[in-house]
Amino acid sequence: MPKAFSEFYNRRKKIKHKVLHRPIYMRAAYERKVKNPVLTVVFLHGISATSETWRATFKQLSKTPEMKQVQLIVLDLLGYGKSLQTNWLDYDYTDYNQALEQTLRKKQVTGPIVLVGHSMGSLIAADFATNFQHEAQIVGLILVSPPVLMPEELAKLPDRVYTKSYGALQQLAKDEPAMEVIANFIQRFSSFSSKYIKTPAFGRAMDQIILNHNNYHTFTQIRIPTLIIHGHFDPLVMASNLKRAAKANSSYVQFVSVLGHHDVSSAKRSKILIELKRIIHEEI
Repeated sequence: MPKAFSEFYNRRKKIKHKVLHRPIYMRAAYERKVKNPVLTVVFLHGISATSETWRATFKQLSKTPEMKQVQLIVLDLLGYGKSLQTNWLDYDYTDYNQALEQTLRKKQVTGPIVLVGHSMGSLIAADFATNFQHEAQIVGLILVSPPVLMPEELAKLPDRVYTKSYGALQQLAKDEPAMEVIANFIQRFSSFSSKYIKTPAFGRAMDQIILNHNNYHTFTQIRIPTLIIHGHFDPLVMASNLKRAAKANSSYVQFVSVLGHHDVSSAKRSKILIELKRIIHEEI
């Protein structure tokens, strides 16, 4: 958008939400409402992506007979897609948790909820269910490709390929026009969208959420049945950390690895469906 309009938009939104304390909601790009749902499944995408991450999953679940009484909500996270995009948000756990709580309240979701997250969305789902004081009745977590790093790994991160291939995209894009070409190539086979790498949402969420030193601890403190789904060939997620977290919290967390890279493959969708069916039949 033009610079003058962008500045006006940011000022208007800041007054509305920070000064007047109007709640911030996240927009649902895909939604299936049912009367008296037995379960509500909420989908959260990853960094530099949108709700399109979950389009194929949404279609598959919508056609599954066992899911006919399940409400489906696919959200755009703050900073992405149709949700609020502004330069004054911190894009940290507090911002995302509060927006998620307000969104569930606005949609009058009062029954059992399963949060399904991909990549950064998995981290937000885990933090919301574990550390945020809320009224939501979370009965399950399905966390696809969560990028959990150990504190000692974060200390060495500038020297790792992980940073060079993912975390440094924003700064490199500012200095090296060729990085936009690389990002455009990446988005051809992933949910990653190059249009967001220069935005405040990307840089701040990378620092505040993906590179947060407390993520591993949060996973060991989960007290809700949780399934972690990992792709065998995922270059952005360290399976050893996920296995370690699952072992440390074995009463609640289960780890499975399937064919696929970082994104939501057909094998991962199959595992999601199996887990949702289990929750419906055994816990609801």
